[in-house]
Amino acid sequence: MHIEDLKDILLKENHTIVIYKSDASVVVSNDRGVAPLLKLLNEDASQLQGSIVVDKVIGKAAALLMVYAGVKEVYTPTISKPAVVVFENHNVKISYDKIVDRIINRKGDGLCPMETLCIDIYDPKEAFLKIQKFRNSEPQNF
Repeated sequence: MHIEDLKDILLKENHTIVIYKSDASVVVSNDRGVAPLLKLLNEDASQLQGSIVVDKVIGKAAALLMVYAGVKEVYTPTISKPAVVVFENHNVKISYDKIVDRIINRKGDGLCPMETLCIDIYDPKEAFLKIQKFRNSEPQNF
């Protein structure tokens, strides 16, 4: 399966994320934010190793989780500048349509909570642990 096929699934079927796993299976989700990535990482972190991810919006937190998971290629319509840096620093192939300074929260009145949480984090494992801790303490904001 090619990245163009995955983009079609994402956009035509209106999912939030489509993942082509290394075992040739496709996972789709309509969950928002980093929830689908965390779910897969918690089930079996190795299942994302070598995968291709197509995600509607990628901020720094999602980028760090994808690097932590071993994702090899990513496409998104919208990506933040810090996410691009994360992927470039970890040699993940990326393509995108639009780059923004930061990812904004759903209300549109500030930064995405995950973007804020990971603003000063550069280590993917540290990001994963911090996001997990946040998720467990603030599930309503997740």
